[in-house]
Amino acid sequence: MQRRGQEIITTNADGLQSQPDWQSPTTSRWRPICARFLETVIGVVLLLAGLLKAYEPVSFAQQISEYEILTAPALVKALAWTLIAVECALGAALITGLRRRWTIPAAAVLLLTFIGAVGWAWWSGAIEHCGCFGSWAQRTPAQALAEDVSMLTAIVGAWFLYRSEPLNYRRVRLGAVAVALLAGISMTVVASNSARQSNNPLVRLQAQTKQPSPFDNLSVAGLPLKLAEGNRLVALINTGCQHCQASVPALNQVVSQKDKLPPLVALCPDSAQEVELFRQEFGAQFPVGRVSYDDFTRLFERGKPPRIFLLRDGAVVKIWDGEVPNETEITKLVAGS
Repeated sequence: MQRRGQEIITTNADGLQSQPDWQSPTTSRWRPICARFLETVIGVVLLLAGLLKAYEPVSFAQQISEYEILTAPALVKALAWTLIAVECALGAALITGLRRRWTIPAAAVLLLTFIGAVGWAWWSGAIEHCGCFGSWAQRTPAQALAEDVSMLTAIVGAWFLYRSEPLNYRRVRLGAVAVALLAGISMTVVASNSARQSNNPLVRLQAQTKQPSPFDNLSVAGLPLKLAEGNRLVALINTGCQHCQASVPALNQVVSQKDKLPPLVALCPDSAQEVELFRQEFGAQFPVGRVSYDDFTRLFERGKPPRIFLLRDGAVVKIWDGEVPNETEITKLVAGS
C-alpha cells in the first residue's frame, strides 16, 4: 500500500494498483468541493461578524462585559479588538482556502470558545442577546448556541472530507487575508473614535438621528401626555424584562411625587394586552405608551433597562441607564432649566 498525498494506493498480487471505493475519481471530486463549500460558508459568517463588530467596537465590548466572565475594562476592550481581528483574518482564510490544516482547526477552537461562553451566559442568565453580530442581529443564547453547534459540525465535516490546500495563487490568498485583517482593524480604530460609539448616550443618540430630538415625530399609542411640552420623564421598558419589572416600585415612587417631579410615562414595544397584564401583575401606577419595535430599539440602542430620559420641551436633557434617578438629582436638573 502506498500513500500519494491524500490518496491511498494499494497493489494487488498481480502488481496492479487500485484505490478504495471512497477514493474513486468520482468521490475524489465531490469531497474537496463539499469541504470547500462548508468552510467558505463558515468563513463568510465569521468575516461578516468581524466587520459588523468592527463598525461598533464599543458596543461589542459592552456586550462582552455583560457575559460577566471578564469585567476589567482594559481586558474587555483588548478581547473585543482581538476577536474582531481573529474573525476577520480567519474568515478570509477559510474563504480563500489558505493554510487549511491550520485555519480549520483554529475555526473549530474559536467556535468551541463561543459555545462555552454562550452556554455559560445562558446557564447563568447573564445576557438576553448573544452579541455575535454586534447590535445588528439580536438572538437569544439558545439560538446562538444552536447556530454555533451547527457551524462547528460543518467545519469538522470539512476537515474530515478534505485537508489539502490549493497550491495556486497562494500569495493572492495571503494578500486577501491581510486586506481583511487590515480592514477590520482600521474600521475598529475609526469607529472607536466616532460620536456614535461615544460613552455618553446622549452624544450617541444625537449622532444617530437626523432630527433635533430623537423623540421628534415619534408615534405613540395609548399615551395621554404630549412629550414635546414641558418637563417629562420617559422610561423605556419591556413588559417581559425582569429588570424593568423590578424597577416598577421605584418608578411608582417617582410618580407619587408629582407635585415635586415632572410627570413620568413609560414607552414599550409590546401589545395593549401585554401592557395591561404588566400593569395588573406588577402594580404600575404610571401611563404606558406603545411604540414600534424599530423606534424602541433606536431610542434604547445599547442602553441598560430601564432607560430613563429627562425631556425638556421634547429635547433630551439627561439619560439614565439601568437605574431610576432619585428626587434630588431630578430636581437639580429641572431647576437648571
